[in-house]
Amino acid sequence: MAEPAMDEMTAVRQLRADAPVPDHARLAPARRRLLDEIEGPSRRGYGGWQLRALGAVAAVTAAALLSTLALWGNHTAPGEPAARAGAHQWVYLESRYDTWQCRTDLGPEGYGEVGAFSMGSGPDPCAKEPTRSTDDEVWIRYDGGRQAVGDASGADAVHEWGGPNANYLSPQATDALVADLPDDPDAALRMILERSVPDRATYKVRLTQAQRDFDEVVEVLSGATAVPSDKARTIHRVITGLAEATEAVGTTDGTGRKVLAIGIDGNFRDHAWERNSMQVLLDPETFAYRGVRWVAGMDYYVGGKASGGPFVPKGTVLATATRLATVVVDEAGDRS
Repeated sequence: MAEPAMDEMTAVRQLRADAPVPDHARLAPARRRLLDEIEGPSRRGYGGWQLRALGAVAAVTAAALLSTLALWGNHTAPGEPAARAGAHQWVYLESRYDTWQCRTDLGPEGYGEVGAFSMGSGPDPCAKEPTRSTDDEVWIRYDGGRQAVGDASGADAVHEWGGPNANYLSPQATDALVADLPDDPDAALRMILERSVPDRATYKVRLTQAQRDFDEVVEVLSGATAVPSDKARTIHRVITGLAEATEAVGTTDGTGRKVLAIGIDGNFRDHAWERNSMQVLLDPETFAYRGVRWVAGMDYYVGGKASGGPFVPKGTVLATATRLATVVVDEAGDRS
């Protein structure tokens, strides 16, 4: 009887001989289900070592099958979650911001780095060099009903508040949208615009239609807990297919990783003297989301020429927001 069992195991191994070896994150759900099945009879009092011994071969076969099915059913890149989070779990976001040594304004804040950017005079003179780097941490409940930020009272302390952000989809709704996106970029854009929440912030009404579409697509990348590689390719095609889209190669994010910087030609007015544009940063091979950056859309002086602020040539990179971590956790304050 040993030979048929060996033939079955050989068949299992050959099902996907060319499949990549799954990492711990991708196999964890399958492993948990397997352990639950193995441990279950003992907990319920149906048997002990004898039953588990009789099931050992079946358990090994099940593990192999679950591993293979995990690869078939989850088309995400290594390290991405295999399943969506629970509604009351939290999404921990860590971002790095590199800016000039100036007073900077980001707004409005949503479930990521997307927003307008402007610079101005502060207590100290505005200066291009050296750049300033700061890390930012935020927790968003998966259903969007609560948010939290770090509290100065302790390393694990957080300040938490309630209420969804009416201008943005929750991480839960964003993940569902990503999962449903069709392969066709035109159809994918229509779905994004149908499901997204139009932002009525003042600066938005001054954008072109292509720029508004661009912002809503980038909000999907920024707000999702994970974007499978096939969906990332589709979203890249959506962005590059927008009117006046430009794609810059050979640039890096705040950590030095090579990225594509994609934006929409044209400027929107932040102040009478200042116009900046947002670009999304994507991995050049996988198109995974890496963050956003802001560039000057015109020549201007910070704070206006009369302020004596530094001159900013058109095309100058003013700030970069780099996504460092996106982790689903159980409580606000958790980081892994």
